[in-house]
Amino acid sequence: MLRETGRLTSRLIHDFKNQLGGMKLYATFLKKRFAENAEGVEVAEKIIQGLNEMAEQAAWVSKLTRPIEVRRENGDLAQFVEMVLSSLKAQAAAKTVEIGMETASEPMPFRFDLQQMQVALSSILVRAIDVSPAGAEIRVRLRRADEAIRIEIPDAGETLDAERLRGFFDFLTHERLNRTSLGLAFAKRILELHGGEVVALPGEPVGTVVEILLRD
Repeated sequence: MLRETGRLTSRLIHDFKNQLGGMKLYATFLKKRFAENAEGVEVAEKIIQGLNEMAEQAAWVSKLTRPIEVRRENGDLAQFVEMVLSSLKAQAAAKTVEIGMETASEPMPFRFDLQQMQVALSSILVRAIDVSPAGAEIRVRLRRADEAIRIEIPDAGETLDAERLRGFFDFLTHERLNRTSLGLAFAKRILELHGGEVVALPGEPVGTVVEILLRD
């Protein structure tokens, strides 16, 4: 039954994305048709934006319905996290949020899938940027913890209650099914496939801290 449900979901998403593509073409035509009408152009742009968001959500759902293939290779986790942060600096700057890293000076060797780990960390970091107010600073902390590597990703958003912290990575407990909730669920799966554990904890004095423990 689960296998058939997965196949049905995959087929529905595929057909859904095809229909969205057709609707986007019509919306683009309307935008050109009303090129001299500012209100018409605005409406068409909002339709296109909504369709793009729906297509992105469908892509995330499709990822969650399929097995994740992890190909681990040796790397320096500290350098990798710094690279992920650098790739998001422009997005953070657009919100006037500063992002950086605190880490010990020694290398952090770890075996991980570079592509999948980037997706996981980026999903968590993008949420942290989105919920943090203008002028906030996000300092990712990377440390050794006994036999594990600990990564802490804080944000300066609202403080979540215990129930919301427990459901932080469960997309069904979020108010909306969107890129953020689906991305967090996908990130948790990737980290667990790397032998990791991830939890959401209350931040000090505000916000949330995502704590990741990775064991090779």
